[in-house]
Amino acid sequence: MNLNELLDATAGRHPQKPALIENETFVSYSALVKTIADFAGRLIELGLPPGCRAGLQVPGNLNYVALTYALWRVQAVVIPIPVECPPEEVLEITVKMQLQAVISSKPTDGAELFLPGIYFLRLTPAFVPDNHGLNLAFIRFTSGTTSARKGVALSHETIRDRVVSANKSFSIGSEDVVMWNLPMSHHFLITIVLYLSEGTTIVLANHARPRSFLAELNRRRGTVLYCAPRYFAMLARDDSDQQMPSVRLAVSTTSSLPESTAWDFHRRFDRPLIQALGVIELGLVAINLQAPLEHWNSVGQAAGDFNVRIAEPDADGCGELAVSGPGILDAYVAPWVPRAQLLQNGWFHTGDIARMDDAGRIYLLARKTSVINRAGQKVFPEEVEAVINRHPDVSESRVFGRRDARLGEVVEAELVLHQKDANLAGIRAFCRSQLATFKIPSQMHVVSELPRTAVTGKIHRGAGPDVSPAQHPSV
Repeated sequence: MNLNELLDATAGRHPQKPALIENETFVSYSALVKTIADFAGRLIELGLPPGCRAGLQVPGNLNYVALTYALWRVQAVVIPIPVECPPEEVLEITVKMQLQAVISSKPTDGAELFLPGIYFLRLTPAFVPDNHGLNLAFIRFTSGTTSARKGVALSHETIRDRVVSANKSFSIGSEDVVMWNLPMSHHFLITIVLYLSEGTTIVLANHARPRSFLAELNRRRGTVLYCAPRYFAMLARDDSDQQMPSVRLAVSTTSSLPESTAWDFHRRFDRPLIQALGVIELGLVAINLQAPLEHWNSVGQAAGDFNVRIAEPDADGCGELAVSGPGILDAYVAPWVPRAQLLQNGWFHTGDIARMDDAGRIYLLARKTSVINRAGQKVFPEEVEAVINRHPDVSESRVFGRRDARLGEVVEAELVLHQKDANLAGIRAFCRSQLATFKIPSQMHVVSELPRTAVTGKIHRGAGPDVSPAQHPSV
């Protein structure tokens, strides 16, 4: 099958319905399908062969959607490349994936103009990549927060199964209007593909200011928000009288939801934030639909057709989160490792340390590779960060382990502060009131920003840099 079949079926049911809105530009489903066909014809003229791998590095707008589907229509495999990716990262992806073409908003030598401001560059890789007989649609890189990034290969059939499973939790329908402000290079399959398959209208509302976003939401009568916690925190700080009466679903994704954001958003808009767990290798694994405010720090229960369990739990019920169900990745790429070799008795082990309560709610604690072992006592960085981030002087933090000859590892933290002259001793005292002694960072370093992965922008896990007091104030 081809994912265009789902879109074509929607266009057959709702030909004149707006599929995408950007500013004052409305694109109907029938017009979107025609644009995709035109782009696909142009790709064929440029000699793009079926099964080839093509990088897509353009801003997330109307053209991004049409280009993705056009590449699928000509049976190409899409490799999304964030626009903000530095040249060395682009080169790494190009070589690792053996790309045969790149469509980019950045002109390069030898590239042809494909659309105004968008260029097509044909490449000749060292060897033609092998898709191993799979009907591949997509290869996306993992975050690489604790180790080298891996390419996650997904077939058209696998993505379809993900969409079907996810919508058993989202309940997206043709009456929905989705307010979109996430980067499409990071989020597309169980969002954009799902929305277009179900006949929604997607409003590309890339408004930096909360007030203008809320005005657009109310003008379009948006019903679904799917945003990062940082954006929900910004919305909660809006001091206008605008509400969001048409919104039925506000989903927080991409990173853990801070307690302050959950409650601030509820107080401001009288709407709960629903935390969800999406995994590149799996799709929508869990969603917190039941009592989301009372259990704000849970990613919820198993979503759609997924099953979850805690593998080899310790005495406190903590262990690695394992998942089974539809939509599991077809393979890792470079080197190629097929699904069958990745599963353990049908279960995919996520690398996340978690626990579950009696109702099946999942609470994420840490990445398996980032757990700190201090003299035999486990410290979960995300747990310590959640406490530090509640201090009013702290914007965000990163907790990590540093090798220690006596204790094995010690806990340290990097802090981004709202004001540089904030009292670190006060932050340490706050930690003492909230955490066991062995969990309190032995050193707190003030930094201007936290290290993040180039591809997805997530906080990079692992040991911190070697610093001196002269480089970073610490206590």
